[in-house]
Amino acid sequence: MPEIDSNTGIILLAAGRGRRFGRDKLQEVYGDQPLWIWAAKAAEDAGFTRRYIVRAAHSPAQLRDGWQEVINPDAHQGMGTSIAAGVKAARTCSRLVLALADMPLVEPSHLARLALGSGTIFTSYGDAKTGSPAAFPASVFSELRSLAGEAGAKTLALANVTVIEPRYHASLGDVDTAEDLAKLCP
Repeated sequence: MPEIDSNTGIILLAAGRGRRFGRDKLQEVYGDQPLWIWAAKAAEDAGFTRRYIVRAAHSPAQLRDGWQEVINPDAHQGMGTSIAAGVKAARTCSRLVLALADMPLVEPSHLARLALGSGTIFTSYGDAKTGSPAAFPASVFSELRSLAGEAGAKTLALANVTVIEPRYHASLGDVDTAEDLAKLCP
């Protein structure tokens, strides 16, 4: 696969409070490491050199080398504020991929396809559902920075949106509850 342009960044959203999980789910161990590390490694393995992680001020996680931390003081208001904070921090990028830190099985090749594409791209979850990971050109950054509350990027009326399929739909499994994590564990 071609190399990802150095002006393309990835924003890993890791500021959620884990209310449904009952505690900080991103620190839960999956395999042999904290849950969020898997998504971070996928981004690194995909070849992103401009990497941003949006976290709440309370996050106890150690930052990985090569990642720029973005603290979202409004994280309690919802994911839209984290997207806005990440896009503001990455404003000099020409393209951004948004990914979720609670998706430990996301594949580096899927993140790379999003990065190498053009225009706005969402991932298909099947059954006409789309979502993250997703990619955006700089021309829509101002709209992404306007997000607030729980509103995610798919709530925006963006033109010329492409939807791509992951190689395996199981790679899109995210962890919202302890039961979700248990389902992922062998």
